[in-house]
Amino acid sequence: MSSNQVIVRQYGNIAEDKTAGLLGFSMASTVVLGVGSVLVFLFIMASQIWVAAGIAVAAFIVTTALGSKDRNGRSKPERWIARSMFSRAEKKQRTTYKAGPTSQLPDGSFRAPGVLAATEPVTFTDLFGHQGVMLWHPKLKTGTVFVIANSSGLGLLDQERVDRMVGTWAAFQRDAGSNTELVQVSVTTQSTTDPGERLPDAVAVGRAQAGSQSVPAFARATMDEVVANLNQDVPKLEQWIALTFSAKANEGEGVPERTAEELATDVSSLLSGFLEQLEQAGAGSVSLMQESDLIDQTYVAYNPLAAAAVEKARLSEAGTGLRWEEVGPSAARVVGSPGRYEHGGVVSKSWQMWRPPAGTFRENALVALLAPNSEMLQKRVTVFYRPQSPDKSATQVQQSLTNAQFAANQKNRRPTSSQIIALEKARKAEREQAEGASLVRFSIVVTATVERVEQLPRVAATLRRNASQGVQLGLRECDYNDDAAFAFNLGLGVVPDAVATIPADVRKAL
Repeated sequence: MSSNQVIVRQYGNIAEDKTAGLLGFSMASTVVLGVGSVLVFLFIMASQIWVAAGIAVAAFIVTTALGSKDRNGRSKPERWIARSMFSRAEKKQRTTYKAGPTSQLPDGSFRAPGVLAATEPVTFTDLFGHQGVMLWHPKLKTGTVFVIANSSGLGLLDQERVDRMVGTWAAFQRDAGSNTELVQVSVTTQSTTDPGERLPDAVAVGRAQAGSQSVPAFARATMDEVVANLNQDVPKLEQWIALTFSAKANEGEGVPERTAEELATDVSSLLSGFLEQLEQAGAGSVSLMQESDLIDQTYVAYNPLAAAAVEKARLSEAGTGLRWEEVGPSAARVVGSPGRYEHGGVVSKSWQMWRPPAGTFRENALVALLAPNSEMLQKRVTVFYRPQSPDKSATQVQQSLTNAQFAANQKNRRPTSSQIIALEKARKAEREQAEGASLVRFSIVVTATVERVEQLPRVAATLRRNASQGVQLGLRECDYNDDAAFAFNLGLGVVPDAVATIPADVRKAL
């Protein structure tokens, strides 16, 4: 007896990485309550009742402030820290960027601002003679290699092929976690409106190649009509994968600290295996990004109104002639709240995932969020992956299981549904890790660029609606940090955790 029923796989088991406290409080609130209780007890023993009462009231206020979250999951102390840090930066005039010969930049250049200011491109050749570029960050001691993807999408694939692609992507993440040098993998999908230079150029090249051969007048008129009528507001979708490697010394592996050139040489020997897996995971025909592609792409991100001129120059033999020191805007400014980033005569706004997807989801869960949208000049969605090594995966899985058990099994308190689900996820993660799976930390950042500030509310509503289709993805504004979020979301390999001002353990406790 046979059945033609297609089994559709679903994925999930995504849990938030946080430390549980007592009675449903966060760990930070639990620490405040614990310290406050000890101090109250000591002052009562010393017969200083009023002091003990004051400490109790203060502990209650701090605990309430830490526990009160807004609709985006931020507590009052988190919002206060963000506002105060932005105010200090604003007073020091660090929220405004001016480039060029009259600026304060030592070389008078137009470098990318913020976390990308110190980066430098380093060219290399892999084992097969293919040219590539690595973006070196001297402060973080990281180098990022970029792979251009040409995926055909899911339209003509059967479910069995899709399942194999998902499995290959999981194997890629597992192998990435086993490589101690690879610290981050990011996948960026950028949607824009095609400037309209490529189709006329392709037609002109075809006619030039035809030479003196006779071309029917009807065919010529048809192509002219196609160029005139079908070359307007055409969406353009680009995707690339950024592999970020660390050049820091690793005593456990016996690897010394390396320079940019030494790291590029080491990385070039690893790329062939990664590229093969990416092709099998659905990235299509992949190729290493060239230095000119990286420079032009970054320049257009900061200066979207120059997209047509850049496209036209790229189609010529001379190219744009831009250097990495010229990819930034001539001026930029970040506004705290409501947050936005003004650059190159346009306005950008970024959102970050703050809540993991609820429940299970399918392989096409992000299709609506990734799809082109004519309301925006540019839209970028970057998924950051931090594959963990087998040892770290085992340790973090055990910590997550301990936290989930502690939260769900406290005396005299019934566990909530979310705590029960968290415990089930932790136990499932433990089984999967024991069977060979690796733990992968991930996050999502979305950036939209528009011409006017008035367009941002409508764009925000559209993105939130798209994020809720297929998977309940929680997005929140990157207020007070839109400039940094914009730089992260360029997909240039900067590791957000490496430049965060608040340590990871503190963020988990909050």
